[in-house]
Amino acid sequence: MGLFDKFKKNRSSDSKDNSKIIADIFRTICKENEAIAAEISECTNSPKEYAVKNSTQFSERGISHNDADPDTLMWIGCVDILINNSYAAELDFSCELEDLIFNLGKLKTITAENIILDEKDFSSDEDIILWLSQLDEQLKERNLCIGGIDIDSDSYVIFLTDIRTFKTIKDSADSIGHRIDYAKNL
Repeated sequence: MGLFDKFKKNRSSDSKDNSKIIADIFRTICKENEAIAAEISECTNSPKEYAVKNSTQFSERGISHNDADPDTLMWIGCVDILINNSYAAELDFSCELEDLIFNLGKLKTITAENIILDEKDFSSDEDIILWLSQLDEQLKERNLCIGGIDIDSDSYVIFLTDIRTFKTIKDSADSIGHRIDYAKNL
């Protein structure tokens, strides 16, 4: 075993097993929205075909359906489905406070939970990690948190969920070698 082998993701060799877990994770994040769940099923049932059909969004991420494994195609495809349907937002690690507030404010879950975000509650001199930590502290009393989906890049894919659900989907992602964590920990 090489020095860095223990840090490599342990993904199940059976994409069929992973597809069900991935579909469950992303359907949970979108609150079982029927139309979005159908698109998630399309992506996880036929990842290569889905990637071909949506080649532009995959190529924008530097992913080719010919080179990527089905697991990656499913994970990234489902992330983009959430982003495109306002259940997740993608932010650069060096984003400004107004970008964070604006993108979080567009999330359907933020609206549904009647969460009001105000730039005045944060210091613009800080960074995304501190803002996300502060948000989690504010949301804790409502049993909510800001989750993050790791996509092996320097961007943050963030979403709002309740803490109990977060722990379940975090464990599910871990079981197939993917990472969902508190966004502040990405």
